[in-house]
Amino acid sequence: MIRLLLLAIFCFLLYAIWTALRSIVGSNRQNPPEERPEKSASGEEMVQDPVCGTYVPASDAVCARIGGKRLHFCSEECRDAYRAGQR
Repeated sequence: MIRLLLLAIFCFLLYAIWTALRSIVGSNRQNPPEERPEKSASGEEMVQDPVCGTYVPASDAVCARIGGKRLHFCSEECRDAYRAGQR
């Protein structure tokens, strides 16, 4: 009976070491880049600010038509910075 208990403990220790090594090796692999969110938590489309790269819900974005394109900004400051850079 003691031999069976020792064998079970030994197998458990081997399993614990194996899973720990797997997690260490797995964390060293390069993770794929995170994809940008297509929708917010409420299901609304997310748009990216071309100045700072921030994603905001389309309804909260500051919109501007510049150069015939409709652009979305996270704030009026980013919109003004974009316009200043176009001149």
